[in-house]
Amino acid sequence: MDYVYYHFKTRDISETWDTAQIEQYLRSTGLFPADRFTAQNPFLSISLLCVRDFARWNSEDYDPEKTNYIGIVTTDDLYWGIRKDARIKAVFDGLEQLLHTTIQDDW
Repeated sequence: MDYVYYHFKTRDISETWDTAQIEQYLRSTGLFPADRFTAQNPFLSISLLCVRDFARWNSEDYDPEKTNYIGIVTTDDLYWGIRKDARIKAVFDGLEQLLHTTIQDDW
């Protein structure tokens, strides 16, 4: 199984999004269990983080109030510009609308 990595990040490290608002949106999708943001079928793992450096972070950078970086791991990649799984596409589209930014391939 091949994993694909994406992320959302604020324009500047000092800007943040409301963590609770993002969590509320993710729960509303019905894709994730109540206690975490990892779905198994389709596989999609989302980490909400407040980092000091976009290039150096770890999973311990969670902040319940503010987020400036969202790390994403999935098995759903683009094929001819189209996502294979409509549920993952819907989650990504919803995050783009909520955060007013676009998803990016992870570097």
